Amino acid sequence: MANTDSSTLKLSVLVQDRLVGHLFRERDQYVLQYLPGTATADFAGLTMPVQASPWLWPRDLHPFFRQNLPEGYLLAILRELLGSALDGTDLSLLAVVGRNGIGRVAVVPPGRQDQAPQEPLDLEALLHEDFSPKYFDDLVRRYARSAVSGVVPKFLSMEAPAGAPEPDRAILRMARYLVKGPSNLPYLAFNEHHTMRVLARLNKVPVAHTQLSDDGQVLLVERFDVDARGELTHGVEDACSLLGLPPHEKYVPSMERVLKATGAYLPATTRQVQLEQLGYHLLTNFVVRNAGCHSKNIALYYTSLDDVAFTPVFDVVTTHAYDGFRDGAPGLSIEGRKTWNPGKTLAHFFSSRLGIAPRKYSQMVEELCESAVEVGRELMKLAVTETRWRSIIKNMLHAWDRGIQDARNPSSTVSLAPVIDTAGFSGYDKPPPAPRTGQSPLLAKRRSSPRVRKRKNESRPG
Repeated sequence: MANTDSSTLKLSVLVQDRLVGHLFRERDQYVLQYLPGTATADFAGLTMPVQASPWLWPRDLHPFFRQNLPEGYLLAILRELLGSALDGTDLSLLAVVGRNGIGRVAVVPPGRQDQAPQEPLDLEALLHEDFSPKYFDDLVRRYARSAVSGVVPKFLSMEAPAGAPEPDRAILRMARYLVKGPSNLPYLAFNEHHTMRVLARLNKVPVAHTQLSDDGQVLLVERFDVDARGELTHGVEDACSLLGLPPHEKYVPSMERVLKATGAYLPATTRQVQLEQLGYHLLTNFVVRNAGCHSKNIALYYTSLDDVAFTPVFDVVTTHAYDGFRDGAPGLSIEGRKTWNPGKTLAHFFSSRLGIAPRKYSQMVEELCESAVEVGRELMKLAVTETRWRSIIKNMLHAWDRGIQDARNPSSTVSLAPVIDTAGFSGYDKPPPAPRTGQSPLLAKRRSSPRVRKRKNESRPG
């Protein structure tokens, strides 16, 4: 593929497959120009309503278009595979991945609006068969052209219908699942799936639906911006984008700024319900000790300006289960503080900012603590039958117990300590290192050369 010069590249912007404008670079700024006659409902992003004059952003892409650009491992793979097609700018990267991303907006080079969808993946096999990390690495390369943010290896893929010899392209218009695979943190998929259940089992607020592979290494996350047919239904915009920040500044804003940026678009008729959903999301992070909640994990989705809501809760992980992350502070400050022992600060934030009375706040905390205990009991039993997960389960329960003690009302008796004692769990484990991407755990350990072995022997004491 020839190198793409972003200075002359003009991308087509589509909203639910309708051409609404063009995105391009002009000197030292980026331009979104809507086409004449574009319907007001076909806005690209909440911060860029349809207008005759162009939307300009200096030096970098508009934050809305940067929010889903690949990061970390997926970005490295794309650079490896498509280096000659990229000129180092986000615009050339968006030209490659912009057709297959989260939300109702697609960005493609001119003439590629009807680009054929990816071949579907047999997700049932991915969930129930044993695959090496090398196999998942091959899948990431095959489906690499996905506009998904985050550093964990992941991609978007459609599901192959059971028993269907040929995929129905009329139905499989869009990928319905985000596929997350093995990472450098052991059993991260297992961790996320069961951590999310602490909130999901309460059935109080929408939570992204996940499926875990039998080996605990792969997680399927069902998208909430498409319907059952795979047709795009919702626009999605995270708080980092709404604040006009680049993705690498996702931990910079305070919770107050995130609330102001998102709350401005919530309809008055549903605002309080939505603020309660945000409250459950925030409290869950405290109970399960998730230090990774940042401004890209809090997002809005919408079908129109009158139908804006917080997305179902996603990406909740017990980060304190991992050595090296155990002392991580909360990702977003509240009233100027990043601490797991907020005292009355958190209750005051709920009362003054979210409109949630102290009694309701205490009830929400108690519900989440009790749910963590119930999920903890289930995990304790699982640790007996599946010993490979014993270490990560032990660390998750210890983290949750600390979270419960710090979050609950002092008069509450909810605790995971009895569950931990019954399981015979000692203190935190240092988890074994995860297999390197592309390396099968079934392969024999490589022997070092005679020269290296000699040097090691000479360096041993005594």
